[in-house]
This record gives sequence, C-alpha cells and structure tokens, in this order.
Amino acid sequence: MPIYEYRCGACETRFERFVRAFGEEVTCPECHGGDVEKQLSTFATTSAASGSGPAPAGRGGGCCGGGCGCAH
Repeated sequence: MPIYEYRCGACETRFERFVRAFGEEVTCPECHGGDVEKQLSTFATTSAASGSGPAPAGRGGGCCGGGCGCAH
C-alpha cells in the first residue's frame, strides 16, 4: 500500500494516508472535508560515506545539484 501526502484546501492541514485503491476517496482528518490535494512527496537518503560537511560540487541531489541533468 502506498502512502500519499495530502493538503486540505479548507483548513490547510497536511497529512499522510495509506491508499489501498486508485481513486479511493480521501478526507481530511481534522475538518473531515473532501477538498484535499495530493502533494508531491519527497524523500531523503543518506549514504555511509556522507560526512558532516557540504556535498561536493556537482554531486548534490535535486535540480542543478547534479541530479537532474540541467545545464545551469
């Protein structure tokens, strides 16, 4: 079962929910409203070689840190 992140349009609450089937109705746990928007989920990774200093140039994740292939 995937976990999705949502934001309620009525009360701005952010929450996560297990979704069992595509199209399953999701409601806000705070106000019980149905005006919810699925958010882009991100995740963090670490490696055994990572130190406490900044990532070397061109090796960061995300856009323009070397991970997306953009020319900036």
